[in-house]
Amino acid sequence: MTAPFDCPGSTPSPAPPDGRRRPFDAVIADVDDTLTIDNSARELLTALGIPLRGLADLIRESESGRIRQQVADQRLLALLTSTGQVTRGAAEAVFSKIRLRPSVPPVIRAFQRAGLRVGLISASFNTYVERMAVRLGATDWYSNVQLMFDDAELLTSVNFTIDAARLKHRQLHDFCTRHGLHPSRVLVAGDSKYDLQMFACTGRGALMVCSHNTHLHPHAWRVVDRIDELAALTAAPAPHSVDSTIHLASER
Repeated sequence: MTAPFDCPGSTPSPAPPDGRRRPFDAVIADVDDTLTIDNSARELLTALGIPLRGLADLIRESESGRIRQQVADQRLLALLTSTGQVTRGAAEAVFSKIRLRPSVPPVIRAFQRAGLRVGLISASFNTYVERMAVRLGATDWYSNVQLMFDDAELLTSVNFTIDAARLKHRQLHDFCTRHGLHPSRVLVAGDSKYDLQMFACTGRGALMVCSHNTHLHPHAWRVVDRIDELAALTAAPAPHSVDSTIHLASER
């Protein structure tokens, strides 16, 4: 597993006098492909009739440094509107149909009943992540891609942060600071390279198995393919070994 980051201000919180304590105080989850069956970017572009290759090319060129932030924002707007105007209603109609993994709502409710804070940190669209937060009853949510609409509800501008992994790490720290939590007391669930800085910061990253992330397994504290395995991780004392992994039957 990746060594923890030296996060400024991260001082381990003291254990209670009797030494008994639940292993986590909060759960942070990525959204697309971690909590969901569908992927918001894929579904939106498909609905708009836009080839997925265009987004993949933009991400690759942005992350390689070939294009700067302002140009990347302009190109993403041009891509999203390349087949015509995009309305807020059209985008939200797509997002409303994104399917959660069946076990996600009951697991999230179980976390909340147990007194765990639940937050969403996603590299996806603001309007989509906000909708998911409402569906799951999560008051804390963070996104990357900001879709902005005018008074006529037409998409007029797009802003996103190229370094999504670093942004997610900062958002994790904002969550911890606002709630007085140490990162080591937060269980993070994710599925991509953009979640690795959060994994390293907390030392408690649960990687949701997907076909695209086999190479990320060594960076996770736990590797799971059922979201309800997170409930077991929060209910029992954390194992002493942080290098072992848990593999379960695939979620149907």
